[in-house]
Amino acid sequence: MSLPKEYFTLFGIPASFSPDLGHLKKQYYKLSRSYHPDYHTHLEKAKQDEILEQSGLINTAYKVLSDEYERTKYILQLYNILEDSANEPLSQSFLMEMMDINEEIFDLKMKFDQTSYEKILSELDLLEKALQQQKEQLFSDFEVQPDNMATLLKIKDFYLKSKYLLRIRENLSTFAGL
Repeated sequence: MSLPKEYFTLFGIPASFSPDLGHLKKQYYKLSRSYHPDYHTHLEKAKQDEILEQSGLINTAYKVLSDEYERTKYILQLYNILEDSANEPLSQSFLMEMMDINEEIFDLKMKFDQTSYEKILSELDLLEKALQQQKEQLFSDFEVQPDNMATLLKIKDFYLKSKYLLRIRENLSTFAGL
């Protein structure tokens, strides 16, 4: 998969899982003003097309870099660590834990019970809290040594688990009427 590697350089920031979002936003507004197509209507068509393409790139890059999940996915793809997150394997122990939660959700779908619902939410909260604690250390490790494959693989594992938990939470909210 070929990805545009210029998202971070476009905004003049180092590749990071935890960039300075204030600086990113400032750079985005600066670049947006410079490359806004409305300010370049006097140019020839080919140059206007270039400006429009650059404006689209700026918007896409900002959308990706300002969202933690998209940014994490982007960096993992840049390092060729993540191909297609839908087909990436998760650890057996995590999947077994998720199977238990999915069974609880299935039972809840058959017969809704507020206490069971809150229990599942608590379980998800605990799992997400543990992942967030792990994330802080992993992101910090990446800042110190960006090319460390072991750290990148652990970040990939964090990312996949987080996405899985997000899907479970979304599934739970759809039938619970939230």
